[in-house]
Order: sequence, then structure tokens, then C-alpha cells
Amino acid sequence: MFSSMIEAFIVYFSLLLGVGLYFYHKNKSQEDFALGGRKLNYWVTAISAQASDMSDWLFMGFPGAIYAHGLIDIWTAVGLVFFMFLTWHYIAPKFRTATEHTNSQTLPSFLQTKFHGTNNAIRIIGGLLGLYFFIFYIAANLVGLGKIFETAFNINYHYGILIGLVITLTYTLLGGLMAIAWSNLFQGLFLLVVILIVPFYAMHQCGGLHAIIDNLLHNQSPSFLSILSTDTNLLISIFFSATAWGLGYFGQPHILMNFMSIDDVSKMKKAKYVGLSWQILVLTAAALVGLVGKVFVQPALANPELVFVVMVQTMFTPFFAGLILCAILAATISTITSLSIVSASIIGHDLYYPCIQRKVSAHEKLLFTRAAIFIIPVISLLAVFYNTSSVFKLVHYAWSGLGCTFGPLVILSLYSKFVTPQGALAGLIAGGLTGIFWPVTSSIPTLVIGFSINFIATYIVSKLTKDHA
Repeated sequence: MFSSMIEAFIVYFSLLLGVGLYFYHKNKSQEDFALGGRKLNYWVTAISAQASDMSDWLFMGFPGAIYAHGLIDIWTAVGLVFFMFLTWHYIAPKFRTATEHTNSQTLPSFLQTKFHGTNNAIRIIGGLLGLYFFIFYIAANLVGLGKIFETAFNINYHYGILIGLVITLTYTLLGGLMAIAWSNLFQGLFLLVVILIVPFYAMHQCGGLHAIIDNLLHNQSPSFLSILSTDTNLLISIFFSATAWGLGYFGQPHILMNFMSIDDVSKMKKAKYVGLSWQILVLTAAALVGLVGKVFVQPALANPELVFVVMVQTMFTPFFAGLILCAILAATISTITSLSIVSASIIGHDLYYPCIQRKVSAHEKLLFTRAAIFIIPVISLLAVFYNTSSVFKLVHYAWSGLGCTFGPLVILSLYSKFVTPQGALAGLIAGGLTGIFWPVTSSIPTLVIGFSINFIATYIVSKLTKDHA
């Protein structure tokens, strides 16, 4: 069985490497490599932005939560869609225009220019904080890769991580953002089809939607199909669930990068509708996987996060099961590739170039960015081998940290003229330090606290330094 599944895996990832090879000679400069030359169409921009966000959480974490707790966890998805709408509508168009106007290729360099920093403090500190959280973000996805290879393909956990990382870095190194964006389009559409097929096919085998609902009503607690609760503590938990992730969208460099890459800002509205439609469809289907899996998978699973994997292995032949399970790898790899290229751009553009005292040619920048692709993923790889944290905890830590560090400043850079360079730096440091240390000291979601602290620090210091700016 596993040999047929591995054959499907080889077919799938041969296509990805082909995409990387195709775009290898199309990258003539560092901007081409890091931003696709700002010439991606709205379909590619939309699906790539969304796919780079959805890691293996879409196939494992979210369906597993629905499987274990019921529809009450749907509020996480509602929060994600709501805040992604705000990001597409209020941030994406202005951010695309502003980054081109300032000729910025990374988020830290944009903030440095936008807030008129007289030195490189915003750029360097922002870059270092971003790289710190990228280490944990990539590590989380590498852990996910290892678990998927081990569970779905019967490949040793550590070998699975190495195989996935080699494939990911190879086609990223070859093709840059152009390859990532087009492969994200392909993978995004592929995983959309897959995650729609699985729950509906399983539903058909169980006798249809009514049979599923009847089974759940008779065999589960009444609250399993409820999206509301009279429990005050649970309502507070629902609020945090809806906001603790969604707020992070404003400060995710690997998602914002896709907005910078669209060929025409006037097409951002079309990209918004395409991206949000994709997001709503995949999240709805993922929730259905959890609900249908509760009936389809018997006996109950000890690890709810494996519900999608078990359903696929039960319903399909080994080759097609392997091909379908590649969708989980696709979701994970989409995130790793985006994070890798953003981290490489930050290392070169925000840390290395400002520190050397000579002009760097376009060819040198391209070569350095390609070389820097390896740095953060390799550090993350070392962290994975010596860290036993769960995927969820690592992703939540990194996502929250990036949101706390950059989110408020992205909003203020586009909608406020009050912020001084000193205020921006204070907010950056305050938000970043909150993201680093708050999870260690409190169970209250980091993003809610860190976002507020960043805004407050930025406002107070800007007010104190306004006359000196």
C-alpha cells in the first residue's frame, strides 16, 4: 500500500520541481526573485496569499477541533474570514501602492521609509524580530511535515522532515516568488478540490447529510451541533478564539508579500473576492470533515487531528489516497516556501546590505538572496530536532508574535500621519517583546494584549517626540 502512495508523492512533487525549473531563468533581479517583479495576476495573488496562510492546520488542526469539540470551534474560522476581509479591503490596496511608491521590498524596509527613520533601527530591529518568529513558524510546519510523512506514507519522522525541506528549498531556490506563487495557485486549487471531495464522498457513503445529522443528534451531546452557549466562560473563549488568530493577518509578512506582487492595484478587488471565496470554501469543507468524520470513522480516534488522513486511507485506493494526502503536504509547503523567501529577503535587504559600505549589484543581490534561503529553515530544522512542542503551540506563538510586532504599525503606516520614527520603534519593540514573553507568563491570547501594547507604546512615544521628529 505504502509503495503506491509514495509513487503518488513522487508524481506530485516532480510537478513542483518542474515549476521551479521553469521560472529559474525568469529571475533577473532580486525584486524578480522576492516579489515576482510585481507582475502577478489577481488569480495568482489571491490564491497564493490564502494558500501561504493555510498550513496543515487546515487538514489536521481545524477538522480535529470540530471532531473533538463540535461546531463551537467554527468561530475560529469565522474570525479568520472576517479579519482576512478587513485585510484585503483596507490594507492590501494601500499597502501595494505604498510599497511601490517607497520602492520597498520587505515589510521592515517599508516601515523604515514610511516612518522617516533617520537610521536603520526600525529596519534592523524589525528584521531581527521577524526572523526570530519565522524560526518557530517554519519549525512548526517542519514538525507537521514529519508527522504527515510518518502517518500517511510510513516514512520515518526525521527523514520525512528532511525530504520535505529539501524539496521545498530546491524549487524555492530555483524559481523564487514567481515559482512559489504559481505553485501556490496550483496547490491551492488542488487542495480546494481535495478537501471538498473527501467529506462529500464520505457523507454519501454514510447515507447523506440527513443521516449524518440524525446520527450526531442521537449519539453526541446536544451541544455538539450548537454554535452558541450559555456558559459565560465559553463565550469569552469564543471571543478570544475569533480574535486571537484573525488580528494576526495585519502583520504577517509572508501574506503581505503577496499583496506587493500583484501587477495592478486596481485588480485587488477581484483578488479579494477570489481569495475570500477560496477561504470560505476550504474552511467550510474542513469543518465538514470533522463533522462527517465523527460518524464515518469508527471507533473514535485517540488523536482527532488524524481524522482526514484516516478517512482518505479508508475510502480510496493507495495511489489516489497518496495523491490526496499530498494536499496536506501542499498546504504545509506553501507556508514554508513563503516564509523562506521572506526571511531571505529580510536577511539581505534589511540586515546585510545596510551594514556593508559599498554598492551591491543586482546580480549580487540575487545570488545572496538565493543563498540566504537556507539560513532560517536550517536553524528551524535544528530547533525541530531538539524541541518537542506541538504544531499548534509553535504556530500560535509565531503567528501571534508577528501580528503583535508588525500589525499595528502596518495599519498606522497606511492610515495615520501622527506616528514619529521613535514612536514606531517603541511600538515595534514593545509588540515584539510582548510576543516573545507574554505566552510564558499568561494564558490570555498574546495577540489581544500585544496589539494593544504596540498601539499604546507607539501613541505615547509619538506624542512625547512629536515636536522633535
